[in-house]
Amino acid sequence: AIAACVPGAFGFAPAGVSLMKTRSLSLRGPRMAGEKVGNVNEIPPGERKITKVGDQDVMVVNHKGTVYALSPKCPHLGLPMKTGEISDDGPCIKCKFHGSKFKLDDGKCVEWSTGVLGIPGTQALGGFIGNVGGAKNSPATVFAVEVDAEGGIIVDTSKTGRSGVAA
Repeated sequence: AIAACVPGAFGFAPAGVSLMKTRSLSLRGPRMAGEKVGNVNEIPPGERKITKVGDQDVMVVNHKGTVYALSPKCPHLGLPMKTGEISDDGPCIKCKFHGSKFKLDDGKCVEWSTGVLGIPGTQALGGFIGNVGGAKNSPATVFAVEVDAEGGIIVDTSKTGRSGVAA
């Protein structure tokens, strides 16, 4: 009876009702704990913003209309990833310093330190440097993120491991 009154109450929707397009928090359950870090209009697709949640630095990325939240530091040597290249395969962010590449949704390392500053012929040095700092293939830290009905971006740094929500 409840499912008939509330579309999507049990994870499915009647024909013609799309759960992907709704921003109604009432269909998602209670709002997650976290802190509002801005609005989706402030971070257009292709852009990123560094902010703080408590004492934690957080980089919010809008990649093609999906918002992700992650640590702005590469787990390899702690270098900044704000200007790292974002690719569609994953999607992923690549550290511009050593080429380590991480998925935006779960932080998984898909490529570890392949060179130095993108300079051809430095793969051996990059491999050596890859063994310094964070453990080889360490994942990037990603945080839970939600977009509320008004477009507010909420980040919860107490929940790590999954990120990404349609803006």
